Amino acid sequence: MMTGIDGFIYFSCLFVIVWVILSLQASIKKLEQKVKRMDISLSLLLNRMEIEVPSQFSDRVKQIALAPYRKIEAIKLYREETGASLRESKEAIEEFIEQSQEKWR
Repeated sequence: MMTGIDGFIYFSCLFVIVWVILSLQASIKKLEQKVKRMDISLSLLLNRMEIEVPSQFSDRVKQIALAPYRKIEAIKLYREETGASLRESKEAIEEFIEQSQEKWR
């Protein structure tokens, strides 16, 4: 049978766990935003200095990514070639497609 003290201890532990998780999520979000700003700054600097960064995509991945309805296949191939996570691969392929479409506009 649970006493008032036991309930308080369980509630306190649960509260601490939830607080830690929320704090970590906030910290991760701040770090992601900082990395994104740094990435943009680096891209701007490289463009201003006219330094071209070699593509991280193989010709095969590029070819598949630009084909309509083959984005998932491109993500799978990119993952195989780089060992990136599903999320990283999806973001990289989507960014590549978006940048490619902007060049043709």
